[in-house]
Amino acid sequence: MSRFKQEVAVAEKLEGMRLWRRAARQWLVVLDITPVSEERLRDVFTMRRAKCITQGNCFCNDYSGISEARLVDDSDLGVAA
Repeated sequence: MSRFKQEVAVAEKLEGMRLWRRAARQWLVVLDITPVSEERLRDVFTMRRAKCITQGNCFCNDYSGISEARLVDDSDLGVAA
């Protein structure tokens, strides 16, 4: 398997594992080894990297094991106001 195909496979695997920031970095590696003449491929990889960056910048509902939160006032804590 060529280096190019290996690097693309790694990027896709990271995306599949939802490791968005690592996948975005891996797409940069792929872009570095993609020939300039392959403009269409470079555009596809750039869009995939942008998607990974977007996904990596948002927090999921169950971030750090917390699935939801609610606001609590002093009465809920048993503290007199």
